[in-house]
Order: sequence, then structure tokens, then C-alpha cells
Amino acid sequence: MSLITLRLIGLTLTLALMAGCAQTHSGYWQDRFTSHFNNDPYTQIDVDELLSFGANMANVQAASRAELCKSLLMRQKNSEDAGIRLHLMVGRLLSDDCGSISSILDGIRAIPTDYLSDTRLQRLVSIHTEALKRMDRGGQGKRTTIQRNSRKTKPLTKSKDSKETKPINQDENRLLREKLEAIRSMEKQLDESSNGSQ
Repeated sequence: MSLITLRLIGLTLTLALMAGCAQTHSGYWQDRFTSHFNNDPYTQIDVDELLSFGANMANVQAASRAELCKSLLMRQKNSEDAGIRLHLMVGRLLSDDCGSISSILDGIRAIPTDYLSDTRLQRLVSIHTEALKRMDRGGQGKRTTIQRNSRKTKPLTKSKDSKETKPINQDENRLLREKLEAIRSMEKQLDESSNGSQ
């Protein structure tokens, strides 16, 4: 056998082995391909994608942020994709339209731990969830303060109204007349003194 023939046989065997391995692990590679090389960036679980999403969202107007959040929320209704949940987590820091903080945090907790195996991703999720918790506590504090203030102002307005609509009783009426008479008598005295000086 010539050297060229041996090389062709070796090449054929190598290709056959590769084809067999590819078929054996096709499910594994298919899953890896769809999760990491998906054309839809919002389903990707990647730190760099999430950071660039957040940076892009920070540089657009509030109306565009709101539209993007609403579309992500619509997509989340139809699928339980971890990538969309993570994008909503990042987006919620920049727009209230990305949903309630409690539901976003619940969604993040529901992501299987093997999806968050990357250390950088774990750090990013940790930072964002803590920031969202603080925002939520701050929002609750503001709501409580507003409720307290509204409770305080309601009695004040009632007391003003009650004073205005309260009928004047006879004693107050008598006092007002006496004051009015005293003012008139003072005016008379002033007039008389000014006329006497002329």
C-alpha cells in the first residue's frame, strides 16, 4: 500500500469517528448551542450581555425604556426563560415599567443554580438583587410617610372646615359688637380731637 492510500484510510476512519461522536453527543451540543449562541440576546445568560443591556438602556429615553420593559414582561408571560428574568432584573433598576420588585426577586430565586454557575454572573445577580431590595424598602418607606402625612393633613382640613361652617353663638356675637363699638368710639374721639385742633 502506498502512503497516500494509508493517509486516505486514516482520514476516512477519523471522519467516521467524529461523525459517531457527534451523533452520540448531539443532544448535549444542541443544548449548548441554543443556550449560548441563540440569536435572541434577551434569552442569553451572559454577564457581558447583561452589562451591555444595562448600559444601552441607561442611554435611551424613559419612553424607550418603558417600551422595552413592557415587551420583556409580555415575553416572560409566555416563557419562563432565565435570561429574560435577568434582563428584567437589570432593567428594573432603570425603569419602574419592568414590573414589581417582589415578582422580579421571586423570578430570580426560581432560576436553577446551575444556570448561575459563573462567578461573575453570581456577583452581578447579588449586587442587583440587593439594590432592588433597598429600592423596595425605600419605596415602602416613602409610601408610609405619604400615608402618615395624608392622615395628618385630613384632620387639619376638617378642623378648618368646621371653624368656617360653625355658626357664631350669642356670646361671640356680643363680643364682636362690643369691639366694634369700642372702635367707633375711638374713631369719634380721634375726629373730635382733630376738629378741636383746627
